[in-house]
Amino acid sequence: MMIKLIGCLIIMACSTSGGYLLAAGYTRRVRELRIFQHALQALESEILFTSTPLPQAVSRMTRRLERPVNRVFDLFGHILEQRDGHTADEAWNMAIDRTRDLLCLDYEDIDIVRGFGKNLGSTDKENQEKTFRLVKYQLEEQLKKAEEMRRKNEKLCKNLGFLLGAALVILLV
Repeated sequence: MMIKLIGCLIIMACSTSGGYLLAAGYTRRVRELRIFQHALQALESEILFTSTPLPQAVSRMTRRLERPVNRVFDLFGHILEQRDGHTADEAWNMAIDRTRDLLCLDYEDIDIVRGFGKNLGSTDKENQEKTFRLVKYQLEEQLKKAEEMRRKNEKLCKNLGFLLGAALVILLV
């Protein structure tokens, strides 16, 4: 009887924590989108207003960012500093590809972030400014969608994890 009770508690704990982990993904996505917004704002200031070269701007800005987004920019800066002949767009895409598994962003978010690198360092100041504005707008829209999804699904995931565990316990007992 004691073994059944311990087994039931383990099932409940695992399913409930699974629900909480799933719900945490929605919160992480919102947080990472906000960090990307902050990062792009800081990078825009460094590049457009202080005319700092891209590798130095990225290096300075990376220190102020939180994980895992700072890993993307850190790797991006590192690739740029190596001067292996990669364009800023290639370096940006390489950094995103290598850190994709660390991020909790969906494919649409990643496409927007990737799009940021297309004009980076290859156009004049006015077009760079337009690119920053466009990406910030797109990230803002994604942030609104992510907040809505988080609001709708976070509580659902938590409750579903608990209820799934309860159903398993009832079936097994």
